[in-house]
Amino acid sequence: RSGEAGSDDSLIAIACSLPLMSSSVGAALDGIQSRVSKVFNAPFKSLRKSGSRDARIGLGGQAAADAAADEGVLGNGGDISVCGSDFEELGPQDNILRRCDSRMIAMTSFELSRQFPDKEINPRLVFDNPTIESLSAAIERLPSTTVLLAGEEVVEEDDRAVPPRVVRPFTQLLNAADAAGGRGGGGGGGGAGAEKLDEAARTERAFVERIKAARRGGVYAAGDSSDRLWRLTDGMECVMLPGACARIGVEGGEDPDALLCETPSHDVELSSFLMDIEPVSVGAYARFLNMASPSPTQEMLLDWCLLVASDERCCHSPLMRTPDGTWQAKAGVPLSWPMILVSWYGANAYSLWAHGRDWRTYRGAAHSFLPTEAQWEYAARGASKARFPWGDAEARKGLLNVCWDTAAYEGVSHVDMPLTALPLECVNVELARSPFGLRHMAGNVWQWCRDSYNGNFYCEAAASRPDACNYEEMPMKSERGGSWVGPPALARSSSRRGRCPEAKGRCLGFRCAAPAAVLENESTAPSTGAGSDMGKFHT
Repeated sequence: RSGEAGSDDSLIAIACSLPLMSSSVGAALDGIQSRVSKVFNAPFKSLRKSGSRDARIGLGGQAAADAAADEGVLGNGGDISVCGSDFEELGPQDNILRRCDSRMIAMTSFELSRQFPDKEINPRLVFDNPTIESLSAAIERLPSTTVLLAGEEVVEEDDRAVPPRVVRPFTQLLNAADAAGGRGGGGGGGGAGAEKLDEAARTERAFVERIKAARRGGVYAAGDSSDRLWRLTDGMECVMLPGACARIGVEGGEDPDALLCETPSHDVELSSFLMDIEPVSVGAYARFLNMASPSPTQEMLLDWCLLVASDERCCHSPLMRTPDGTWQAKAGVPLSWPMILVSWYGANAYSLWAHGRDWRTYRGAAHSFLPTEAQWEYAARGASKARFPWGDAEARKGLLNVCWDTAAYEGVSHVDMPLTALPLECVNVELARSPFGLRHMAGNVWQWCRDSYNGNFYCEAAASRPDACNYEEMPMKSERGGSWVGPPALARSSSRRGRCPEAKGRCLGFRCAAPAAVLENESTAPSTGAGSDMGKFHT
């Protein structure tokens, strides 16, 4: 009957309206995409107008070297040119994560919130949808939220008692020059500084001799307990984790903060392995750059930790190169800070060097001593399904280092904060301690993993294989742990995301891992090629 639902006339009317509805939806999405593009491309337009493309910084002479150090530029004595492509606008399908680190994305999310006040936008949305096109579609799908009226406020729970701060001994080996500042301190000069240097050098030499005498095979020596070992190449304390059937990921509905990429929950049989007790430090990474033989090329340094002069984050680079070519921490930077602004390539190169392998093979995951995602998650929470390293209790101050008030970023330039004021915690501070005694297994800095990142990997059979790892070549590498930039939800043990392997972030570091077989397998002993630095503990 004409006019009734289900009649031919009604169906024809609906069919005729579909192109109009589709056109309307398409126009709305185009409008969202235009606004998102404006938010992300405004900084690049500004840089092009200022003529920064032609910026050059050279290290020709002491004055120039000092100026470059003040700007945070890591150089090798030559000019650092800015590639023209650095300031090209992001296209709809360009990867945002190739240009922006977590700090920049956190700030950009506030601008997006202003553009779309009826949507609840957080930095995680950008990481999960890392192109302007996919992000625009995701914003369109977000439900509208209730906006607080003037005078309304959210009542928050009072802060609970903060646990006492505990600092453990820092054992990672440093450059002799850096040791003048003391473990966890800055540089130093003559007089009292020279005396401190001598004392630190003597202490370090005695420590090295002690662990060399306890060598168990390869690059490891017996530690102070049956499950603790020292790595001879860099002094890192490592923990032996027993093999187990570990529960990886979460089931849908188990955790309100979990994303689809964390599901489904599945079992993985893990062999026993060694894991660094803490992230690799600024001082240890500087020592690696000084000891690597032959010296890394400029191209390698750009792959690892070098920023082009045009990068605004240069002011936050923790390392500098002196006129005599020595790498060291910038003035005031604690040597026991976690190394930051290091790419997956730079992390992998260190892991290979620290295990006596040829670090020049750093671009491939086939040769790596970074932890797999499964190893990392098991190391963070044990074989259980706990949300955090300490259990299911909610995150709170004193347990981990995260951003408790992301609104603090609003209206503040991402480079306004001085380098030494970055809210990083030293790696030997007892925070986010896992059931195995590992430090910083939540918050402080994200940590690179060996795997290529695939948001659907847990749905594949390979994810449940023994000692699972995603070896497939893909555009992004996995990272775990959360950081000082993001909220506690990102520091959950099952939280995972990916980033381009060349990406460098101010909240991104790493630690190493190795199979237990390295203790018996003589093939893991240092080779005679690049990376053969056994016994060479001081520059």
